[in-house]
Amino acid sequence: MRLVLCLAFAVSACAQPTGSSVGETEPSLRRADSAITRAAPLSADTVAVVDHVIPLGEGAVTVRVRLDGQQPGLLHALNLHDDESTSVEAAAEVIARRGGRVVEVVHSGDRNVTFRVGGRSYEADPNRMFTEAGRARTLGALSSNDPAAEAALEAFADSVLALYTAVRPDVVVTLHNNTPDNYSARSYEPGAQYASDAAAVTVHPGSDPDDFFFVTDRALYDALVGEGFNAVLQDNDAATDDGSLSVWAAREGVPYVNVEAQHGHRAEQAAMIDALVDVLENRR
Repeated sequence: MRLVLCLAFAVSACAQPTGSSVGETEPSLRRADSAITRAAPLSADTVAVVDHVIPLGEGAVTVRVRLDGQQPGLLHALNLHDDESTSVEAAAEVIARRGGRVVEVVHSGDRNVTFRVGGRSYEADPNRMFTEAGRARTLGALSSNDPAAEAALEAFADSVLALYTAVRPDVVVTLHNNTPDNYSARSYEPGAQYASDAAAVTVHPGSDPDDFFFVTDRALYDALVGEGFNAVLQDNDAATDDGSLSVWAAREGVPYVNVEAQHGHRAEQAAMIDALVDVLENRR
């Protein structure tokens, strides 16, 4: 994938939105490859919502940025699946108190994105679009893959990453939700489905394994486990190249944390995000 982290920092500025409470210096409002369609306060305080429209094939997808213009904060989070709203609600609650920014892919309310190229329809998982192998696999599994569709998906992935990384986050943070008995920290334990992708797994006694952190950095893993949370440490050398953002981050040498919680566990996920912000503060 041609994108590296510094790509976002070289993007030219474009027109600023009006009517927003966000300061003019916010990098996420200056995207040359996206059109801003809405910039409005989220509430009576400093938190605002800015919608960007990013091309995908013959159409476009909205990427929404929720941010606090007066409290830059340490939390810069990305939500890729439009059906995982609990995570966005939890993060919005935290940035209202502690500052920061949440970037959210918004389209149909479903997990996957659909798009058209050359009059043909395609479907892809947006958390499988960050490597060449991942794009080919997700397109092939969900619809069909051909060079034009892969190129369109790659361009979209590049634009989403450029928008997200525009503020130069120290740690890439993603937000996900799961359903019971489907995917959890136990999915990475010895003998489980994804055991080969994990270097370490901690599930605390009496805890819900659906609520856990998935990280690529040992120091972050140790800190979050030390705070009493379940966590999985990715094996960056052996992890399957499925096109996920954790694989991309490991290749780029950027620390990554996924805050994963069961659908509906808003309070639990907000507490996890709060704890992550505390850990990030202690790293500075």
